Amino acid sequence: MPAKTRTLRWIAELRKGSFDRRGSAAVEFALIAFPLIFMIFCCLELALIVLLSVTLDNATDLAARQIRTGILTQSNSTAASFRQKICANMSWLSGSCAGSLQVDVQTYDSFAQVPKTDLIKNGQFDSANFAYVIGKGSKIQMVRAYYEWPMFTPFLQAGMTTLSNKNAVITTKVVFRNEPF
Repeated sequence: MPAKTRTLRWIAELRKGSFDRRGSAAVEFALIAFPLIFMIFCCLELALIVLLSVTLDNATDLAARQIRTGILTQSNSTAASFRQKICANMSWLSGSCAGSLQVDVQTYDSFAQVPKTDLIKNGQFDSANFAYVIGKGSKIQMVRAYYEWPMFTPFLQAGMTTLSNKNAVITTKVVFRNEPF
């Protein structure tokens, strides 16, 4: 059949709406498959980040309780040992916790002195301002923990604090007054 005849026949079928529709579902699925799979991965990663955030909050709160009650003032506690206490409470991340966790512990005389900014400047941790100072009884104590998390879906990076290497930073802060010990 000549090409002109085929084209005219196809145009006539298109006008009548009687052309073959077999395979249209496969074509439609192929058009939406990539965005659908991408959104599923975004949802899974967001769920992991929420789980990590809750885990970090709980682990930091449990470790900070030892500062609040004076247990850590009686021992020779260091930033590394305090970081290990937090990691010990993050069971599902215990393998990568030590290399991904940064801890800042500061003491203040009043709640008004507690800084509201994070220790991330220009996509890097501001290491010069990290400290590990445990106050005496009735002092105001601030414990900040930063966990570096590699992102898989770049779509979520816009809504998160990220470092220059594109890893997300999950942050928690606990501020409290030490018990009078």
